[in-house]
Amino acid sequence: MSNGNNDVFARSPTSAYPPAPLIRPFELNNEGGGQALVLRYASCNLRCPLCYAWRYAWFIKNGYRYNIYNSINTLRNLPQVARKKIVWVRIQGGEPCLTFHRILNTITFAVESLDIIHTNGLNYFKTTRAVIQTNAITFSKLTSNQISQILSHLKNLLQNLDKGRVVFEVSFKSPSNLQYLNPQINGYRVLLNQIIMPLWNQGFDNIAVYPVAGLGPSIDGDNLFIIPIDPQSLPNEAPLFHSSTWSSQFQNLVNHFINNIVPNYKAYDDFRRNNKTNGGRKLAIEELEPTLFQSSWISGYAGGYNQYNINITPINRVLRKLTEGIPTDPRWRSWYSSWTSKKLFGRSASWRSVLNQIPASNNPNELLFMVKQMNNYFYPSHPIGHYPYL
Repeated sequence: MSNGNNDVFARSPTSAYPPAPLIRPFELNNEGGGQALVLRYASCNLRCPLCYAWRYAWFIKNGYRYNIYNSINTLRNLPQVARKKIVWVRIQGGEPCLTFHRILNTITFAVESLDIIHTNGLNYFKTTRAVIQTNAITFSKLTSNQISQILSHLKNLLQNLDKGRVVFEVSFKSPSNLQYLNPQINGYRVLLNQIIMPLWNQGFDNIAVYPVAGLGPSIDGDNLFIIPIDPQSLPNEAPLFHSSTWSSQFQNLVNHFINNIVPNYKAYDDFRRNNKTNGGRKLAIEELEPTLFQSSWISGYAGGYNQYNINITPINRVLRKLTEGIPTDPRWRSWYSSWTSKKLFGRSASWRSVLNQIPASNNPNELLFMVKQMNNYFYPSHPIGHYPYL
């Protein structure tokens, strides 16, 4: 694990995955009309249902050890390998804030990335965002001395950052399961109140923090056929993150963010201007969508974990289909076809078996109505309509 000088990441130093290993452990993905600079850590402190990164997030042996100084140094090769402008930076995992030392290194990676991108004219937008996607739990366990060190580290780096913005995106895994929720809320409050707000009070507007819904249905109605539900609501079927499932703790957090944080700090100017947020009154939600990537990790969730003898919430407690078999409703049939497309998923027997494991909803019309209601308080976190405004 991280000892300050070394840490474990998802990408192999010799992987053929583009680009060449010149910027490992970083990688470049084609996103948003340009390229996203992405860093994926190995290891995590949660075992979330439907985790897409479980192979390296849950089992550190599946990661690769790198020297931190060398990893920072490889960023200087970015101008050699970037074929397009950089739209944003994403630092994720695993958990990029898993330990005190990892938090310090993650902040360094974020700021160094922004500096190199803007210094070399690689920025797609006027302001590039470096988004740190975290569950924030470790912040709740830090000592006062460690919090002071993180605050000082951030301040020193941000005051020398000419352009760019560092964003902590706290991805909440459930609005109702207190086992997940309480430590996340505690960590979020430490991050907001003891680290971010003191920086705002000193005039630093190039840092922000956002709560987001970790995984929910496709609230914009595109390709809506498989819907994640809140296991805590069963036997009633409610879409995950529907307001009827919110605990009072989550409701209070959302209200405080929307009413007390977003309207009162300059760091949220762009967020308020984003027409998807209704003047800053909506949170982002990560949507379940029919892509080859998502079908792959759902398939892994349904069968890949068995060999590891880990207690996992069964897939029939977290997903629902609108119908069993081929729908007759034209809208449902379109959504069904997108999830069963041979072009996307080929003839994979594993994906077909996964579809068979997902039960049909007892009341699909009610489930769809509740998904529609979710537009009142969430907007889809599709990158091009999300990251540039954070």
